[in-house]
Amino acid sequence: MAADDKQAFVAEIATQHGRRLRRYLAARLRNSADVSDLVQEVFLRLMRVDRQESIRNPEAYVMTVAGHVLHQHALRGATRPRTVDAIDALIDLQSVVETDPAAQLDAQRRLEELDHALAQLAPKAHATFVLHRRDGFTLEEIGKQLGVSRPMVKKYLAKAVLQCREHFEKGK
Repeated sequence: MAADDKQAFVAEIATQHGRRLRRYLAARLRNSADVSDLVQEVFLRLMRVDRQESIRNPEAYVMTVAGHVLHQHALRGATRPRTVDAIDALIDLQSVVETDPAAQLDAQRRLEELDHALAQLAPKAHATFVLHRRDGFTLEEIGKQLGVSRPMVKKYLAKAVLQCREHFEKGK
């Protein structure tokens, strides 16, 4: 298949199914900043399809590819420890109104406090908190990633939440 044909194929998919693809990915990601990257990854994979005519249901195919991209994204994210950055924490702080500078300043302060509190956690408690709250992993999935039992994951998560709560209460 010629490059122009592949581009036309992907452009047609983007036009017909792009909005649904974005909604699908956004609903499954905690970090909305990743949506555009994953949409691009889906389209890049579609560019690699040699026989587009063999796809009977393009919408189902796109969603299947998106599911695989999401899965790989989750695996990549779970294998390396991350701190919660400002974008991720802002998603959780949904009460912040974008047009209110005072609320934005308060949110930034709270983000810095959260980052400081998370930095003080033990590595497994930190990873558990981030995987659960940020990435939406279940306790079972976290246990598999960390190589510990579900009850141990619950203990790590409880410890992380307690330490963060105590950190914020000290600041008041």
